[in-house]
Amino acid sequence: MNPIAWLAGPLGAAAASAAAVTTVILLLLMSVLLRRRNRRQRAYLSLIIGAALALVPAAGPLAGAGTPSLVSEGMRLFSFLIINAGLLELYTPMRPRNRIAVAFLFLGAAGAVTAQAYTDTVRSVLPAAGTFMLQPVGLAAITSAVLMLVIVLPDIGQKTKYAASVAAVFIGQLFLAAGGFDAGAAGQEWIAAGAAVMPPIYYAIVFMLLFERVVDRLQSVYASSIRDGLTGLYNRRHFLKVANRYASRGLRVSVLFCDIDNFKRLNDTEGHQQADIALRQVAAILADELAGSGAAGRYGGEELVAAVARPGLKPAEIAEAIRKRVEAETPVTLSIGWSSVAEGVSVEEALKQADEAMYASKQSGKNKVTAYRPPRAKASPETG
Repeated sequence: MNPIAWLAGPLGAAAASAAAVTTVILLLLMSVLLRRRNRRQRAYLSLIIGAALALVPAAGPLAGAGTPSLVSEGMRLFSFLIINAGLLELYTPMRPRNRIAVAFLFLGAAGAVTAQAYTDTVRSVLPAAGTFMLQPVGLAAITSAVLMLVIVLPDIGQKTKYAASVAAVFIGQLFLAAGGFDAGAAGQEWIAAGAAVMPPIYYAIVFMLLFERVVDRLQSVYASSIRDGLTGLYNRRHFLKVANRYASRGLRVSVLFCDIDNFKRLNDTEGHQQADIALRQVAAILADELAGSGAAGRYGGEELVAAVARPGLKPAEIAEAIRKRVEAETPVTLSIGWSSVAEGVSVEEALKQADEAMYASKQSGKNKVTAYRPPRAKASPETG
């Protein structure tokens, strides 16, 4: 059978309805779970209410003639408005002007439902077969879709997906506007098929928007737990974890301990903002030089650390390249010490040794690279 003809028929409509209902239930369940565990209560409450309202129109072809058309259309319209308000609040608190605009959309939706109820019951105006006619609720849905793009799109992430969801509603309403079509008539099957598939497409995109937003938030939380907020480098705890992971794999690991020279004086004379800029510049150079060969982190204050774990690379050369770039590309200089992890020397111990070597660089004039040298054992005095 032709897929378009199948979608235009009762079995295709039922299948599309089942897909829409399944997606709406998943959206509803995810919103309930997220509301219990998240601070954005209003956003998830809106999604819960919107998804609950969407169940009735989504199940339309499965419910038979039990639900009046106007009730179903009205619930679909209000569901669209509530879900979109929830999506907006997932990203940003709704501004007063947006609240006013959404409130007017709800008033317009209520007026459209009332107008259509009057039209259907008093005037009994129905579109003739094969004609295109926008009923008041359909006109309100199309208007709301256009205005939601204006209200929501500037403040929401995943702009392409969101625009696609609104487009699905817009196109679906255009299909429904051909309300008098005969699904079995020649040339009309594609209209019936389009009217059937647009709702599940819309709900699927909304579900993906919510799912990807949750994933983005989880990634953001994870990133904030392992990275320093100012420099973007690993924080001390995660840096040590990564360096120990290198060592556990049998790689030869060397650690660099870097300290920005005269950073306190820069902070006092130029201000915190300029000092932060310099710190970020040094961190960017460190990350760039370690890309593909190790990891970099912020140990604390103006102290930065690095782990070199790529075979064939000499830590002294990496350290010198970092020092030269910092001197040439930033308003500060860098004192660096380095040491290597070896048998009996852990990452933490090597880092302490590199710290000692860095202080040797400081004491001998700054803007230098110094390798750690173990202290020589003192000779025992002769007896006799």
